[in-house]
Amino acid sequence: MQDLTNNNNNLPQRALVKDIMLSKGKHLVVSASDGTSTQYSYEDILEFFKERMSSDNNDSKMNYWIEMQTLEESEITEICKTLGIHSLTVRDIIERETREKCEFFSNHLFVVVNEIHYEDGSNHLVSGVLNIILFKNMILTFHHEPLISTSQVMRMITYSPTGTLPSAAWIIYAYLDCIIDLYIDLVDKLMMETQSLDELVLVLTGMKQNELFTRIGMAGRRLVSLHSGVFGKSEIISIMLRDEKLIPSNMLRYLRNVQDHVFRMLQKLTLSQRLLANMNNIYMARMSLEVSESSNLINRSMRKFTAVSTVFVPLSLLSGIMGMNVYVPFMVGYFPGGHDYYAFIVVIIIMALFGSTTAFLFKKNGWI
Repeated sequence: MQDLTNNNNNLPQRALVKDIMLSKGKHLVVSASDGTSTQYSYEDILEFFKERMSSDNNDSKMNYWIEMQTLEESEITEICKTLGIHSLTVRDIIERETREKCEFFSNHLFVVVNEIHYEDGSNHLVSGVLNIILFKNMILTFHHEPLISTSQVMRMITYSPTGTLPSAAWIIYAYLDCIIDLYIDLVDKLMMETQSLDELVLVLTGMKQNELFTRIGMAGRRLVSLHSGVFGKSEIISIMLRDEKLIPSNMLRYLRNVQDHVFRMLQKLTLSQRLLANMNNIYMARMSLEVSESSNLINRSMRKFTAVSTVFVPLSLLSGIMGMNVYVPFMVGYFPGGHDYYAFIVVIIIMALFGSTTAFLFKKNGWI
C-alpha cells in the first residue's frame, strides 16, 4: 500500500494554509512522520481509509495524524464505518455533550477530552470537545469548532528536534499537555483573584461589599468549572497509564509529567475553594455584625423615645384630668372650690415627683 503523502495520482496535494488549524470552516489535514502537512478533501481521505483497511499489511512505519474539523454527521458515520468503529463511539463523536472518558477497544483507543478557553472578543469561558481515535500508526481527531490546542500541537511538531511527527500516540500526549497548559493559566489567574479577594474581604465596607460578594460568586463558578475539567483529565491520564498496547512505554513518562501538573492544579483549586469558603463565611459574619449593629442603634433610639413617652404621657393624662377640677393661677371667674391653689400645687408636686423619678430610673438604666 502506498503512503498517503506519496500517492500523488489519487491524492493531489495543496498548500496548507498557515492558520488552517484556527479556521472556523471545514478542513481535513494530514500530518505524516515524514514532516509533511497537507490539506485534503473528504473523498481523498475516505479513499485512503478504504485502501488501508483492505490492505493485508498495516505495519507501515509511517505515522499519520488526520485532523478533521466540522464534518457532517454522514461523513463522520461513513469514516467510522469504514474503520470499523463501534456505533456507540460514532454517536459520542457526533454528540457534543459527551463526558470526558477513555475507552479501550480491540485495535484502537477512544478518548474524549474538553478544552476550555475564552470566547473571541469576550471574557466568557467556553468549552470545546475533542474526540481522539488512536490506532497503531494512525490517529484521528474530530471536533466541531476551532481549538487552540490543535494549533499548539502543530507548533510543537514544527519546533521539535526532528520537526516531524514522532508517533501517533505522541499526539495524545501533545494534546493533553497543551490543554493542561491552558488550564494552568486559568487556574493561576483564579488563584490570584482569590488571593486578591481574600485581602479585600476585611477592608471593604458599605456598598462595595455587594461588588465583592458578586466577585466571590463568579470566582466560585469558575472554580467549579475548572475543577470539573481538571479532574476529568486526571482520570483519563490514569486510565492511559495502565495501557501498554497502544501507548508506547517511552510515552508513559511524558504522561506522568502531565499528570503531575494536573495534581498540582487540583491542589491549587482545593486551596482556592477553601479560601472562597472562608471569605464567604467572613462576609456573612460581617453582614450579620452590621445588621446587628444597625438593630442595636435602632433599639437605642426607640428606648429614648419610649423613655420620653413614659415620662410625659402619664403627666399629660394627669394634667388633662386634674386641669378641669382645680383652680389654677390666672384663672378668671367663679370657681366652686374657692380661689386657693392648694390642689394645683399638689398636682404639680405629684407630676414633678413622678417625672423626675421616672427620668432618674431611665437614666440609671441607660435608656436616656
